[in-house]
Amino acid sequence: MMAKLAQLPWRPALASAVLSALAFEPFGLWPLALVAWVPLLHWLAVAKPTAKQAFQAGWVAGTLLHVVFYWWLVHTMQAMSGFPWILALLLHAIFAAAMGVHQGLALWLVRGLVATAPATPLRATGRALAIGTIWACVEFAVPYLFPWYQGNALFRVPILSQTADIVGIPGVSMLCLAIASLVAQALAVRPVRWPLLAPVALILAAWLGYGAWRIAAVDVAPVQKTLRTLVVQGNATLQEKLSEGAKRLPMLARPERLTRAEDLRDIDVVIWPEGTLPFFWVEDPVGDTAPGKPDTPTRAPQILRDVKWRVLQLEKAIQRPLLTGSLRRPEMLWKEEARNSALLFRPDGSLQYYDKKILLPFGEYLPGTSLIPALKESIPGVSHMDPGVLSGRMDVAGVKLLVNICYEALYPAFLRAEGPDAEVLVNLTNDIWFGPDPAPSDHLMVQTARPIELRRPLVRSTATGITVFVDAAGRMHEPTDLNVEAVRRWQVPVKDLQSPYRLWGDAPMWLLTAAVVAAALWRRKSLTSRAV
Repeated sequence: MMAKLAQLPWRPALASAVLSALAFEPFGLWPLALVAWVPLLHWLAVAKPTAKQAFQAGWVAGTLLHVVFYWWLVHTMQAMSGFPWILALLLHAIFAAAMGVHQGLALWLVRGLVATAPATPLRATGRALAIGTIWACVEFAVPYLFPWYQGNALFRVPILSQTADIVGIPGVSMLCLAIASLVAQALAVRPVRWPLLAPVALILAAWLGYGAWRIAAVDVAPVQKTLRTLVVQGNATLQEKLSEGAKRLPMLARPERLTRAEDLRDIDVVIWPEGTLPFFWVEDPVGDTAPGKPDTPTRAPQILRDVKWRVLQLEKAIQRPLLTGSLRRPEMLWKEEARNSALLFRPDGSLQYYDKKILLPFGEYLPGTSLIPALKESIPGVSHMDPGVLSGRMDVAGVKLLVNICYEALYPAFLRAEGPDAEVLVNLTNDIWFGPDPAPSDHLMVQTARPIELRRPLVRSTATGITVFVDAAGRMHEPTDLNVEAVRRWQVPVKDLQSPYRLWGDAPMWLLTAAVVAAALWRRKSLTSRAV
């Protein structure tokens, strides 16, 4: 066993893992995203490993990368489920090892493309683009619990993120790996063949040119409407979330106070984040609509009805639509599971709600409970919610919003399908369980690609930060600090912008993935035939 471990290419695997980790938050050394995988790609070209060795090397690097990238999961498992740190650490390591399969599979698939030195820069470029495509297809097609890609590391550099509007954020990863491949191919030849690096300059020039062109197109597009928003970050605490009864009420008191202190005459909608209401939103009538008989069947304690009355009174006072997140009980006896919901209160007394459709595994539901109901209570802190069925499309002040909740913004195909006519994306998020940075920055990172892909601005309201407005070019405006009370007033421009991704969605990536699978099967069959 020790001999097998010693044979693994630890140095290039560790180098690629470290370089890639440094490209992401909290380090943010984004240029490294373009060269992070050079050590392993160079090793493939020089060492000419077997398919098994290539997979193992990629898996080791991927596991080490995910250990760093998902380090915050240790805190989450302790905070949410009360796991002892040693168990949380063990589960984190297992999870990282499972996610490392992405890089292992990618190295296994690209091994044959770097086995021989290219004769010309043109051939090197073709090979590099093929390697980038394979890598992007693996990122795209192999499931993630929290989908993220190499290209996400460039989220603070909008000019390099614009290619996401073609085939999504995997397209950005494709270019990153193409450049890494060209560098690796040049370094694999002795003496170094510097002409093989010439295509790097050409790719970068085209990449930057496309980015500048798309950003300019966004800027010159005429503004059709403006949505005037007041976004409130109340800064709830983990201690409040874990407490019971009246100790939770400050979660509501702070955003209520911050909202009442603002002049709302030039505001179209007030937006509070996911989970702002401290308890469930219940169906029980309150105030003037409450029945005369106190024995009306219900499971809601008085404090829940008091909170409901308080929110309704606030809506009467501000006379502006209020969009907020809350857990919701769809009926008074609580026979159905709870929902994670967005509630839109209007001055006329009407209420529109959206129940989250893509629930977070191991947070909002435990996979497998539909088949084995007894599993529901097996992990402390894991909720048992039902997904919604209604659309998150809401109209405010003549603007078509697509409201989504937290985890849902990680899925561009979902947002594209849910609101094909939406003009503004609104995301309600609560990262309170995930602890300090880099988790909040990582969550923001994977959401910022959506405005570029769909060419629709994103208003992101969070409980503890980072609250931000991201325009249709992916530029972030006035992001809040973490763990502070904050209020932002944003005039969100509505423009009629289009993108290739809005037209064809994930179809190109599925076609490319099918082509990669077909090529891998054909190559395997060809090698088998030769062996015979």
